[in-house]
Amino acid sequence: MSLKCIHISDIHFRGLSRHDEYRRSFEKFFEIAKDLDPDVIYVGGDIVHSKTQGISPELIDILNWWFTSLADIAPTHVILGNHDGLILNKHRQDAISPILSALNNPNIHLYKNSGTYPIGIPGFNWSVFSCFDEENWPNVKPTPNEINIALFHGGVRGSKTDINWNIEGEVDVDFFKNYDFTMLGDIHKVQYLDDDKRVAYCGSSIQQNYGETPGKGFLFWEIEDKDNFTSTFYEIPHDQPFVTIDWSEDVQSTLDFAETYPDGSRFRIRTNSPISQPEIKQLHSALKEFKDATEVVYKNEYDSDVTIIKSNGTSFFKDDLRDSKTHCKLMREYYSDLDLTDDEWDKLEELTTTTVNQLAHNDAARNIKWSIRRLEFDNIFSYGKGNVIDFENLGGITGLFGPNRIGKSSIPGAIMYGLFNTTDRGSIKNLHIINSRKGFCKAGIDIAISGKNFRVERQSVKHETRAGKLHAVTHLNLHKIDDGLAIDMTEEQRRETEKVLRSLIGTSDDFLLTSLASQGEMNAFIKHKATQRKSILTNFLDLNIFENMLDLVKDESATVKALLKSVPNIEYETKILEAQIEHDAKAKDRDLVDAELTKLRKKLQGLKISLATHKDKDIVTPDDVTIQQKKIDAANNELLQARSRISALNDEITILNEKLVKIENIRNVFPIDDLKERLAAQLGLERSLIQLRHDHEREKTLLKTQKNSIKRLEEVPCGDSFPTCKFIKESHKNKKLLTGQLEKTGEILSQVKVAQKALDVLLLEDLSTKIQKYDDVLKQESELKVTVSSKTVELHGLQSREASLDSEIDKDTNILNDMKLRVSSANVSAEITKIKGEIVSLTDDITTTDAKRMSLSELIGRLSNEIIKLKTDRDKYTELLASWKTYELFMNAVSKKGIPLQIITSQLPAINAEISKILQDVVGFTVELEAESTSNAMDIYINYGDSRRIIECGSGMEKMMASLAIRVALINVSSLPKTDLLVIDEGFGALDDMNVESCNRLLKSLKRWFKNILVISHVDGVKDIVDNTIEISSNGKNAQVICNGLEKTDTE
Repeated sequence: MSLKCIHISDIHFRGLSRHDEYRRSFEKFFEIAKDLDPDVIYVGGDIVHSKTQGISPELIDILNWWFTSLADIAPTHVILGNHDGLILNKHRQDAISPILSALNNPNIHLYKNSGTYPIGIPGFNWSVFSCFDEENWPNVKPTPNEINIALFHGGVRGSKTDINWNIEGEVDVDFFKNYDFTMLGDIHKVQYLDDDKRVAYCGSSIQQNYGETPGKGFLFWEIEDKDNFTSTFYEIPHDQPFVTIDWSEDVQSTLDFAETYPDGSRFRIRTNSPISQPEIKQLHSALKEFKDATEVVYKNEYDSDVTIIKSNGTSFFKDDLRDSKTHCKLMREYYSDLDLTDDEWDKLEELTTTTVNQLAHNDAARNIKWSIRRLEFDNIFSYGKGNVIDFENLGGITGLFGPNRIGKSSIPGAIMYGLFNTTDRGSIKNLHIINSRKGFCKAGIDIAISGKNFRVERQSVKHETRAGKLHAVTHLNLHKIDDGLAIDMTEEQRRETEKVLRSLIGTSDDFLLTSLASQGEMNAFIKHKATQRKSILTNFLDLNIFENMLDLVKDESATVKALLKSVPNIEYETKILEAQIEHDAKAKDRDLVDAELTKLRKKLQGLKISLATHKDKDIVTPDDVTIQQKKIDAANNELLQARSRISALNDEITILNEKLVKIENIRNVFPIDDLKERLAAQLGLERSLIQLRHDHEREKTLLKTQKNSIKRLEEVPCGDSFPTCKFIKESHKNKKLLTGQLEKTGEILSQVKVAQKALDVLLLEDLSTKIQKYDDVLKQESELKVTVSSKTVELHGLQSREASLDSEIDKDTNILNDMKLRVSSANVSAEITKIKGEIVSLTDDITTTDAKRMSLSELIGRLSNEIIKLKTDRDKYTELLASWKTYELFMNAVSKKGIPLQIITSQLPAINAEISKILQDVVGFTVELEAESTSNAMDIYINYGDSRRIIECGSGMEKMMASLAIRVALINVSSLPKTDLLVIDEGFGALDDMNVESCNRLLKSLKRWFKNILVISHVDGVKDIVDNTIEISSNGKNAQVICNGLEKTDTE
């Protein structure tokens, strides 16, 4: 007996898409098969594409038709492939068995278990190695003296894909050496693995994508006996092939190449240079019109160097933003038109260098690329123990599908908990991350950074306080894996270990910006206001260093600014000149007084000599006694006044000290810090209220203008019949905007009322008055202390004078008594009396003149000190002014409207080129970011080539596709730490069937930048394009996921 067998495999029916295309191709296949008249038809697995997901009524219908048509031609024998079910969850039903069971067709045979089965033709047997029953492979044995044909769906080492990629298969060719023939499935390229052509892949039946060559089909085996056989490849006609043609620099030349391919083809335009949007639109339209193209996508093979930043003619690598030399260069470029002295440049560069080095010392991780290799976790959210996802063995697009509340979004949550001690669900405590039915949770994540492997382990344990309140205690361990050995990098404190981990992979904010589009946050960038968009772009471009530099220097410059205010801004040179002139004049006056004083003293000295040499020099006259008595009386009177003043001062000081004690008691209990904080809040609220009122007035004015404009429509007879009429076009536009403007005005008014109510509450407290009273008390305390000090000094002086007067009075009294004993009764010589009189007169003159001299000296000294102070203040003011100028130049340069704006403006073309490169593959529009140099805002435009509008006016599809493209483009140009994983949690709900296909192409194109793309979605159309599926199962009340990469699909 002989055997004629059709060997077909890897059909990949989708849930919804490509059904009509498949029907046309297989109707032609059925005609070929009937002509070949086979004894049996063998189907080698991968009949469906998305495992158990997306099993739609349409899919069941086409499978029913397909299997029935096969069975009508010949007995059909079927094995399953890895796409037909869940290999790791064998308790789950596969996608094919229920359908074949329902068909109950006696001509269809399904082999889900491994074993040896008779084909139905004497002498021929199937030896089935089922991927769903691997544990029974050792039990499969060939039947002696008969022809045994091995059936296997999987990779065999030595096989190749369509792009000639060698497969790291599960088995060797020698695995089948005991069998006469081996019919394989799984690899989409038709090929023989032995010289005798007994071991063969038939390849995929229909071309699946642009990565596969056209001309797919099946093998037809004609086996007479073990040694006489042939196998022939037959192509299955396919009227919508995937065709790649090269861009020929213009539309017409490219169309000429396309002419050689069938109408209805899918065209991929491959280019190594940018194509303009008008050319893309023209080529797309022409291919659709003249070739009836099913789709037109683009493959950009040109690279733009996104590691280089340009600003105002200066180019540098992103890493260089941590280099002070780069910033000094940027400063010189920024102020190239400003005439600064060498000293000013030196000070500016010194400040720049110091600031950059200070920030770079404590800098976060930058320009790091890392991978998540494996995730293990227990008891996180709704999951139980033993959950594993091996990302190392996954690749491409991985679908995370399942019903609501099964725990899909908890997977990225577990990643964020393990790596960053947070989640994508906002600020929640670790207590709430732990499964409510468990006492702890833990996560272990293997990561790779620049070829080095690390292990992160985090665990949170519930604890209950004595008061019965639950909380969670978290522990973190970090190890470096070197040649299988774990090197402990855990610090003594967890916060220090967190710092080490952040230095390796960045922060949770970095991860959310680059790798995780969490649920409801897909369009976050677009939803942000124009100003916030620029802030986010600043973060992506790592321009936050400028903001940090500004904050740092603002704090430093505040002291200089305060000192500058304390130094009066006067004409120092004029004041110094005036003081110097007065000083010189008083110095001349003092010289004249010195000469007069010398003359008087010389005359006095002569009189004293005359008196001392006079023969009657020791005679005491009655006038001498009178003078001495007057001296004593004056001293007694001064002593009496001093004692009276001493008593009064003691009383005054006592009273003042009592007041100071009371003030100190008040100051100790007065809540001045709290009042100042509340006053600051009040002032901030007042400023906000002023701005809100200003905004409300502006929007109210706009609303009034719109209403007045709309009234014109009531005055024209045509009403709404001619909305494009140039006289009333603006009124129609305002009519559409009116509802939104009413809502906006009302919302701002509500904010004004809320702010006013909060302000009224603060105003009732009269905080300013309370603080002013406190300041007055402090001022009074200061004045009292000065007064006490002054009176104490006066008291000590009087007490010293009191003691001195007592001594003088005793001495002068003794002298008076002696003079009374020696007073002369005779008339004193008139000459002696005259001399003494002149001496007294001269002494008074000398005293007066000397006092005048001392006054002049004191004034000259004050003027000298004033000149010195003026010169010191002048030098200080000049120095402060120079320092402030340096700070002001620096702060202006690093502010949002300075160098960062120049960099953003220069980088936007590169970012827009990245966005265009991403979107050209999938949709008929591109997205452009624009930022005005005079504004702090950023607008986003959708550009169709012949029309352009802001993103806010775009459809849900346009916003979703634009958001994803913008995110990837910003990741590509960013220096933030980034992983090769992209997680998209929902966000596809805005897509219809046609745009789902476009989105699918976009997701496929993203595989150029991400090793793993994890997609969480309920949209059936998205499920069709995944390369892998992660199945979440229930284990009692808990969810469970185990994915060791064994469910990985074809490696084509």
